[in-house]
Amino acid sequence: MPASIGEAAHPAPVACGRLSRMTALQPHPLDLLREEARHADPRAVQRDLNARPLPTLAAGDWTAAAEETLRDCTGMERKIQMEMRIGLEGHLDGLPLRRTAPLADMTLPELLTEHAEGRRMLLRVLDRLLTVGETHDIRAWTMGEEVPPAVYILALRGRLARLDGFIAEERVGN
Repeated sequence: MPASIGEAAHPAPVACGRLSRMTALQPHPLDLLREEARHADPRAVQRDLNARPLPTLAAGDWTAAAEETLRDCTGMERKIQMEMRIGLEGHLDGLPLRRTAPLADMTLPELLTEHAEGRRMLLRVLDRLLTVGETHDIRAWTMGEEVPPAVYILALRGRLARLDGFIAEERVGN
């Protein structure tokens, strides 16, 4: 696993840990996502995200490092929710703010439950972002820039896949 979940979830275009400096020949990751967004259906991406099984719900045992990884990944997903909520400023009516407890105090079973509940809320906030984005010019923050929902959801897809991968690595036998 990378030194920091945040680093891996947000590759930077400069030297950072194991990442190398990008050259002028390499497009910025957001440029690639902007190009993909021109042809992608955000609602299809959303359906895929909603259908993706949560790694925390699969049966099996966990490694000793699972709690810390779950804290890191759940914390990143909380941050992702806040990115979307900030972009939705003025359009949050009816979208509850889920009360959370400090992750540091949670046991493994509590972390598994918190991750699943947090992901459900994240997907609900994403739905609102896409819905409002269909009629309003809104933006959400990712990879150092504010981007429209069609680009944001593509970045989110990659971030959630990486976070799910970190969690899956903590299964005994992986």
